[in-house]
Amino acid sequence: MRDGFGGRVGSQVRTMSKVGPVVGDDWWMLSEEYLDYLGALSAEVTDLGIPEAQAVLRDATESAVGKVAYATLLPLLPLALAALAYRREGWHLPFETDYLPRALVTGFESAGPRVQAYGPERRPDAAAELSSGPVTVVRPENPRPLDTDSEAVLERDAQALLDPARDEPASANKLSRDMNRQVLLFTFRATRGVDVSDQQLRHLQLASRFGAATFQTSRAEGVYDSHYTGATRWLTAVNLTLITGVREDLTPLVLTDLSLIADGSVFTPYHRALHDYLRAQDARPAMDRALVRYDDAVRQGLLPPPAILLSQLVEGDEESFNLALLDALETHRDHYRVADRADDPDAAISLDILALNCHARRRGWAVRVSSPYLPPRLLEAAQSF
Repeated sequence: MRDGFGGRVGSQVRTMSKVGPVVGDDWWMLSEEYLDYLGALSAEVTDLGIPEAQAVLRDATESAVGKVAYATLLPLLPLALAALAYRREGWHLPFETDYLPRALVTGFESAGPRVQAYGPERRPDAAAELSSGPVTVVRPENPRPLDTDSEAVLERDAQALLDPARDEPASANKLSRDMNRQVLLFTFRATRGVDVSDQQLRHLQLASRFGAATFQTSRAEGVYDSHYTGATRWLTAVNLTLITGVREDLTPLVLTDLSLIADGSVFTPYHRALHDYLRAQDARPAMDRALVRYDDAVRQGLLPPPAILLSQLVEGDEESFNLALLDALETHRDHYRVADRADDPDAAISLDILALNCHARRRGWAVRVSSPYLPPRLLEAAQSF
């Protein structure tokens, strides 16, 4: 049932759209597909307390109100009544059954975040766990192959950019492309081990150099491209400089006028907050807006930026930073556990989170979290200024 589900549903939608407008009965049928998938998933994970179940349920809800198939493993009416009793009346079921997965009854209830923005409210159990020693966040292993021919082409392009005898300066778009290629090489290799290799260090250093040159060139020319020199590539370049710690690379990035590259997305306030923070300006107003849009990103099913983690840096709260770090890493991991996202090389490492950690280390803060998402060699190299 689960094998080939995405392709099957996609094929059905394409067929429906060719026939004519997708009408109510079509949406009803698609909703049944999602419910059948959820039932099959419940046979493997009985409490359905996983991100994949939440994503499938959200898609089923958006498709249609749905119809219960007689053979389903999930009786919708008892489920609905049990959920209503729990959520509205606070009644707990006096028994356990796989027909009423706890996650669906409680609405995917959890203990909540370990810490709130700016750190005033910490979960006592989470603070106690952190105080007892380093906390480990595991990472699902999914090594990704790297084509040797493609790797050779990328390396050749990088060397061509570094050649002092090249006829003309590289364009900002060309520099941005090569920055992104070095990042891809780094992330693909990150899927294969816990720590970073000399090759990966070189990828990061080159990417940081290309990123700085990208925005230095764009600023000098006064021309920005929404893709190659837009807000997303700017954030990537900033993350790289915070990881490598090369101050000269950071300068053209903090001098960039974000109003010229802002894309108006839910991530824009985070970019502004990080920019203000790195410029030693009052980042609190932009940070407040970024925290509001954080919830918007979650509701849209997007991977939100680590806004709560950044807010601890803005506030200067080291202990809350470590608690927020645990939440941020788990959010990243859960996002990439859904469907085929696990095959994305970005699943192995978050440049956003890694960059803030390297920066925290340079502030003299102790990172009390151990995880393959945080390569030890990079954190050890991030010495206090």
